[in-house]
Amino acid sequence: ACTLVSMKSAFTPSLPGNMGMATAGRGMEAKQRTLTQRNADGSMLKPFGPVVTYAKALMDAAREKDEDVAVTEDVLMIKDKFKEEEWLDKLVTVQNDPYLTEVQKANKIVDLLKPLKSTVMPKFIVFLAKKNRLNGIKVIMFEYVQSMYYLQSITPVRVTSAQRLTEDQLAKIKEKMKSKCGTRDVKLVAEVDPNLIGGLTLEWGYTDPVQLYAPTHGVDLSLKNILNKRALQKGVVDAL
Repeated sequence: ACTLVSMKSAFTPSLPGNMGMATAGRGMEAKQRTLTQRNADGSMLKPFGPVVTYAKALMDAAREKDEDVAVTEDVLMIKDKFKEEEWLDKLVTVQNDPYLTEVQKANKIVDLLKPLKSTVMPKFIVFLAKKNRLNGIKVIMFEYVQSMYYLQSITPVRVTSAQRLTEDQLAKIKEKMKSKCGTRDVKLVAEVDPNLIGGLTLEWGYTDPVQLYAPTHGVDLSLKNILNKRALQKGVVDAL
């Protein structure tokens, strides 16, 4: 089993010790990101700061240990845990225990998260404890997901139609959205809503690309929307 010492080299290069140089490098890279690319991950932020630094450290460690998939599964699981009130109560109890050191708190948090898929994640959480960053677990996990979508140049897009779309129609929408978003690929999520009457709606630029929460962009090409606009133009309120 790997000790924490053996993990140290995986994390050290990305940490705030060289924050100035690392941030400058990422700042130059950020300038090359188009507005569309920044909006594709929903953040509209340039990639710098402690949260991004720690998320990158986790990515680097996952890649070094060849556990990219396992770490990503752990990250998504941890994100979901922060939505469970019962689990959050247990987490708060651990974090507020005055008799525990930061490392002891980290070990208890790891126990609350078991079973984990990777060997990297438990060590990373202990690593955060040694840096007094345990309270940042949630935002670091969120940034990890955002960065993953950006680095892989993937834009999640939700298409909602009045009738189920064919594979050919979905393929055409996907190609058009790749061009519109300026990303290499599109994760298309298709849904059916008969209330649209006809046509479709498109949403993308989610602040949470996993749960598809809070889109920053959208297009409404539904028949319902067209009819509503015409009704309003004629002074008819709530015609449908």
